[in-house]
Amino acid sequence: MNRTAIANGQDEVVRKAASDASLVQDAVNLIAIVGSFHRHLLALRDAGFFGDDLNNHPVSLAFVSKLHSLCRMNLDRESAAFDAIERLQRGEKAEFEVIPL
Repeated sequence: MNRTAIANGQDEVVRKAASDASLVQDAVNLIAIVGSFHRHLLALRDAGFFGDDLNNHPVSLAFVSKLHSLCRMNLDRESAAFDAIERLQRGEKAEFEVIPL
């Protein structure tokens, strides 16, 4: 059986993170999204969320969902990305598909 955790909306850190996680759903700037996600992960960690609780926090899931959709992820793209990573690590060139927004 899975356990649950509580995110308290009365906590300013949690409330701000939730607000930004909601606002970022309309964003398209990957750098800004990742930067905001990073700031909120650190703030949530400082507020006492660690490990599985941080990985499964609604804020984390909302940001990951946005990254997933922005990058048009599916199993084929993920597999192709890891194949490209292997080539890049060997010092080779890697061609990759660019799907416009």
